[in-house]
Amino acid sequence: MKAQTIASVLSAVVLVVLVGQAVGNTVTTCHSCEGANCQRVQLSKTQSCVDSLDYCVTIYDEAKVLFKGCSLEIPFELRSKCDDNRSCYKCNTKECNNVGSAKYACIQCDSSKDSNCASNAAVLEASRCTAPTAANSYCYVKSSGGSITRGCSTTETDQQSCLNDANCLLCSSGDIRNCNAANIVEDSSNVGNRFIRFLK
Repeated sequence: MKAQTIASVLSAVVLVVLVGQAVGNTVTTCHSCEGANCQRVQLSKTQSCVDSLDYCVTIYDEAKVLFKGCSLEIPFELRSKCDDNRSCYKCNTKECNNVGSAKYACIQCDSSKDSNCASNAAVLEASRCTAPTAANSYCYVKSSGGSITRGCSTTETDQQSCLNDANCLLCSSGDIRNCNAANIVEDSSNVGNRFIRFLK
């Protein structure tokens, strides 16, 4: 009887160890791009890290993304950027590295869900944007049908759309923190284009 109990306990211990090793050896998957490919909207790739202890990174030059992938795959010429947290974002969960630089954070809200979004946006906290596919990252505030929305403009298509809309304003949070807290009302003038030129 005692021999069977000992054998059962040993089997349970072995099982726990094996499960623990399997969980500990989970391979991390990261968003992946390098250079100009990071600006291609249609090109969305991921990679599985070779080493189970590896983690994901995104490397920036200001707002522009230079590299996304596993830390062990960082090109030699970009490695020093990960000594500086302002130029390099590190994370260790599945596909966690599709984020923009911390310097480019925007207020992100909808007045139909948060009344502060309409005219008291300065009390709201700016949030980090997703990694841009454009060369720069902007914040926007837009009035449409009596509703105000604020957020990130990280693709060229979104940026051009806002520039062509008199009721949409673009600004660079890299220059002014919480820049899209500005209050606007719907107007047929070309205020959106003037606003971004003023802030540049």
